[in-house]
This record gives sequence, C-alpha cells and structure tokens, in this order.
Amino acid sequence: MKNFQGGEMKRKVWLFVFIALVLISSVSTAQAARAIPASDETSTLLVGVSAYADGGLRARTDMVLCQGNEDLQDNPPLNQSGEGVNCIIYQERTMATSGSIYYEKDVEVDTGNQIDPANNLETYRYIDFSASSDGSPEGNMYSSESTTVTSMSTSANVDPESPSACCSWGVQSATVLPATNDQITAGSEVNLYEGQVISDSSARTTAASVEEPVELTYSIDVGPSAQTDEDHAQGSATAYVDADIMEGNGEGTAQTTDMGYDQKTTVRGMIDLAMDVSFSSGGS
Repeated sequence: MKNFQGGEMKRKVWLFVFIALVLISSVSTAQAARAIPASDETSTLLVGVSAYADGGLRARTDMVLCQGNEDLQDNPPLNQSGEGVNCIIYQERTMATSGSIYYEKDVEVDTGNQIDPANNLETYRYIDFSASSDGSPEGNMYSSESTTVTSMSTSANVDPESPSACCSWGVQSATVLPATNDQITAGSEVNLYEGQVISDSSARTTAASVEEPVELTYSIDVGPSAQTDEDHAQGSATAYVDADIMEGNGEGTAQTTDMGYDQKTTVRGMIDLAMDVSFSSGGS
C-alpha cells in the first residue's frame, strides 16, 4: 500500500493561472484591490479534523470574514467618501457513501493585520476514497470547495494627518485612492469512485498598510487512491477560476479598468488533474 501523504501521483493535466494587477497614479501610490486595517480587537480560529470511515462520511465548512473601515451594519450602499469592505469566503462540502474514506482538514483564520507571507485564511484538505476497498464496487465520493476574495471601496482623498480624515486607511502620506470592485473565486468539484484529493488555499485582505497586497491562492491535485494499485483516479473532476476586476482612477467615479476571466477544466474516466491559482493586487 502506498503512503497516504506521499504516494506517487501521475498527472495528465496541469493548469497554472496567475493574475497580477498594478495601478500607478501620478498623484501618489494607488492601489487596485487594497488591504483594509484590522479592528482594534482581533481573533484567531484554528480547526483541525481527522476522520476515517468504512461506510460513509459527511463534512461541511462555511466561513465568511469581512473587514471594513466604517460601519458594516449600514451597508449597502458604501459611503461615497472612501468606505471600503474586503471579504474572504470559504466553502466546502464532502459526502462519501459505501466505501473507505480518509479525511483531514485544517483551517486557520486570523482577523488581524497580516504581512506577506502571513494570511488571514489558510486551509488544507486531504481526502482518499476507495469504493472497492471494502470488497464492494458500489459507492462514490462527492466534494466541492471554493475560496473567494472580494474588495470593494469608493474613491478617497486621504490625509492621514488630518483629524477630519474620512476613513481609516493604512497610508503614510496624503494619498488619492481610486474606487475598486474586485471579486476572485477559485475552486474545484470532484465525483470519484477511486481517488485522492489534496488541496490548499490562502487569502489576505487585512493589513495595516495599503502597500500590502490583497492576495488569494488555491491549488488542487486529484490522483490515484493510496488504497489501491491504480495509476489514476476514477470518476470526474473540475477545477475553475473566475475573476471580475473593475478599477477607477483618481477621486471620480470613472471606471478605467474592466477585466473578466472565466476558466473551467473538467476530466472524466481514468483521470488526473492539477491546478494552481495565484491572485495578487496592488502596486506603487
């Protein structure tokens, strides 16, 4: 039997996506999706799950973290004088029936200010499923997962030394911050009779300075189950990334950047699939 964490995995599909946004203003530093400073009180949540079942398993995770620089309770709409809200959304659903399944999950959430390479969200997931290992060919395992980052803010002319500054932005000098509205989602969906799934993701949206980029990463590997001698997984798998980027310029409402990106890859039968996604936004 192969080692569950280090089993050989032959890959037929490799997919890499990298998105980087840099906006430069002649007035001063300008950001695309930009980090928002943390609240006075912050918290950390750590969750670790390890499970085995010979028969069935269900697992569910829902996480939403939003950080704003004004009152979140009166949104929408955003204040037109520089209010911003950044959110991280993570979801996972796993259900296995009539087979042998190993399931591991680690989630770390930190609402405080982060400096690269630290993140507000870190996830790791390991699943190994075999419908035939219990002596019966019946059974299958379905699992879906997605990580999303959104960044929305109206334009602002911020002077950090002014006591009447409209909002709390992490800036060091007088700065014009244009409006932004970005949403990036990366995820996967598998339906397997035999196979192994390893995935991880990270996201950063909260930082003490707008110089710190908003980032999202997501990776997934689908390969053969470590419980069998097969060279490939059996079933179907999909990996996808969806991005909508809208940016302004200066203090007005003019939109000067508009980008949409939508990609999906699906394999069926005897399969292997791998995808890496990296999104980073900001510049100077």
